[in-house]
Amino acid sequence: MSRLVGYSRPWWPGEDLTADIEHLAEAGATATLTDAGVFEAPLDDGSALRSLEPGDTLLVFSAARLGSSLPRVVQTIAELGRRGIGFRSLAEPALSTDAGPADPAQVFAALEGLRRRLASVRTRQGMLHAEAAGRRPGRPSVMTPDRVAIAEELRRQHRSIAHIARVIGVSPSAVQRALAVPA
Repeated sequence: MSRLVGYSRPWWPGEDLTADIEHLAEAGATATLTDAGVFEAPLDDGSALRSLEPGDTLLVFSAARLGSSLPRVVQTIAELGRRGIGFRSLAEPALSTDAGPADPAQVFAALEGLRRRLASVRTRQGMLHAEAAGRRPGRPSVMTPDRVAIAEELRRQHRSIAHIARVIGVSPSAVQRALAVPA
């Protein structure tokens, strides 16, 4: 008997999979498997995907949940096919194996979209790792503590933002951000 089985796993520690699981249930998944291991780890023999049987169809919201790189995702989908398991993606329907042949242009577009999504996820993971290590991700501020002190003093003298920016050699938007009251 064939089953439509949903699958998800977190992209970063502590990620809530509730929305993913709800989308899968709405799409007809009779059960949903999850892996506790985060996205960076390859799917191994302990993966929930090992419980799928020939004739089942795996349903994911996005194929990006299957691996951290495009080759790894394609390898996982191919492995499922070798095991007699169909594949369906809600976000990338052209990659689904249970709908028959797809237009090659749609497949290439889906792969490109998947590549972008994976790059975005890896960027977000890097930012989370940097924050966890106490580093502020992104470009360093041009507003050094000395510049902020000068800007605050000039503002107390009722100088315009444009004037302050010219005096300390930064953009007016940098001065506005530095002088903004934190929420």
